[in-house]
Amino acid sequence: MKQRLVIFSLVLFLGSLFAQTQTLPDMKISGESGIKAYLYKRSLMFSAVAALGDSLPAFVPSGKQFEVQAKASPYMKHRSYVQFEGNTDFGLNSFISFYPKDIPLFSVSHLLELRAPESDLISIRNNLFISGELSSSLPLSFRFDQASAAADSFKTAIIDLSLAHHRFQQDFGVYQIQDLNLQFGYTHLAQDNLLEAYKRDYFDGYYSGIINSTQINAKTKLLVQAGEAGIQIAPLINWQPYGITRLRPHIIADAYRFVPSLEFQYRKPLSGGNVLTIGNEPLLDLNKFTSLLEYTPWIYFSDAHKLQKTPLNLKTELELIHPLSNNFSLSRLNICNTNLYQIHSPLMASGTNYGVAGIDFTEILTTKTDVDAFFKIGDLALHQSIGVELAYLPRDSYRRAPYRSAFNLDSRLLYPYRDWLFNLDLIQDYLTVDHLGNDLPEAIILNLGAEYRKDNTAVYGQLSNLFNQKQWFFNEQPAQGRRMYLGLKHRF
Repeated sequence: MKQRLVIFSLVLFLGSLFAQTQTLPDMKISGESGIKAYLYKRSLMFSAVAALGDSLPAFVPSGKQFEVQAKASPYMKHRSYVQFEGNTDFGLNSFISFYPKDIPLFSVSHLLELRAPESDLISIRNNLFISGELSSSLPLSFRFDQASAAADSFKTAIIDLSLAHHRFQQDFGVYQIQDLNLQFGYTHLAQDNLLEAYKRDYFDGYYSGIINSTQINAKTKLLVQAGEAGIQIAPLINWQPYGITRLRPHIIADAYRFVPSLEFQYRKPLSGGNVLTIGNEPLLDLNKFTSLLEYTPWIYFSDAHKLQKTPLNLKTELELIHPLSNNFSLSRLNICNTNLYQIHSPLMASGTNYGVAGIDFTEILTTKTDVDAFFKIGDLALHQSIGVELAYLPRDSYRRAPYRSAFNLDSRLLYPYRDWLFNLDLIQDYLTVDHLGNDLPEAIILNLGAEYRKDNTAVYGQLSNLFNQKQWFFNEQPAQGRRMYLGLKHRF
C-alpha cells in the first residue's frame, strides 16, 4: 500500500512540473462498441510536432468507416510508409501504406496483426483498404477484413467485404443529399465451439446523408447489419433559443426499440480563447463483428446480434488555453463530462466454453469525467490525465459494468534528445470488476520506450508493464504481463 501511495504522489508531483500538448503513441480509442477499449501503438512519430499522420494506421470508428479517404496531395514528399513490430508474446504486427502519384488509385494500405499469448491461443487479422475512382464523379473504396482465431475446442473465421462511395453533394431536382455515404457489404462468419458449428452469411448495407431543400433539412441514416435493420431521422428546427444550435429531434428505430431523442449544441467562447461546449448527439451504430474482435479475438457469436442505439450522448467540455512561456507553463487544460445511455451495447459474458467470451447486447448507463492537463518545460513534455467512470447495467439491478476502471490516472512523458526520442508512460487503473461482479486487482502499468531516428528510418523498442502487473481484458483469458516490443519503420 505504501508503494502505491508513493507512486500516486510521484505522478501528481510530476504532473505539476512538466510538459506540453502532445499526442503520444499509446492511445485510448473510443468508438461505438462498449468493449473496444484500447488500441496500443508502440511506435513514436517521426516528428514530435508535425508528423501526426506518419505512423498511425487509419483506424476509424465504425460509424465513419465508409468515408472515402482523401486523395493524397501531389506535393506530398513521403508517399509511402512501412512498419514492422514484434513482441515477446509471440505477436507480430505490420502496417504498409502507399499513396500512388497517378490516378485513379488514391491509396492502398494493409495491416497484419498476429497474437499468440499462449500455445493454444492464436489469432490472425488482415485488413486491406483501397480507395480510388472509376471516373471523376465516382470515387470508391474497397475494404477486405479477415480474422481468424483458435483456442481449446474453438475456432472462428470471419471475412468482411465492403464497397463504399462518398460524395459531398448529390442533386435530385429541388432536393440535395449532402455528405452522402453508401456502402454494400458481405460478411461470412464460421465458428466451431465445443463441436457446435455456427455459420452465417450476411449481406449488409449502410446509407447516411442530409436531405436538404428550401423546406427541409434532415439527417437520415439506414443500416442493415447481420440481418438487423435500423433507421434514424432528424429534421433541423430553425430555432436557436439562448444561443443553442443544431436543434434536431431524433427518431431512432429498429425491430426492438423506438427511441426519441434530441440533438443540440451550445458553444460559448470565453475570455482568453477558452471555450465551453455542451451538446447531445444521438447515434445509431453498427456492431460489426470485426469491430468487436479488436478487443479480444476469442469471442463466440450467436443470432443475438443487435444494432447499438445511443439516445443520450451528452457531453460538457471546458477547454482552457494558456499561453506558453520559456519556463514552466500549463499550455492547455480540458475538463470533460460525458453521460451515455446505450441500448444493445455489446458486453462480454461467460460462454458455454470456458475461456471463450460470449456477447450480450444490453443497456449501459455511463457517466465519465476526464481532466487532461498539458504542460511544458524546455523540451520535456507531459500529459497528465485523471478519469472517473461509473458505468452501470440498468437491467441487471444497476450492477457495475465489467472491465471499466472507476478511477484512472495516466501520465505520459516525452523527451527528445538529438536523434533519440524517449517516452515514459505510467497508467493506473483502480476499482475494476469482472463480468461476474468480482473485484479485480488494481493495475499500475509502467512503460519505458526509446526510438532512434535517422532521416526517414527509425528503430524503436519498449518495455511494457515493467512491474509485471496483470491486465485483464476478460478474466477467463490470459492476463497481459510484462512484454518487450521491438520495431522498425521507414517512410519513402
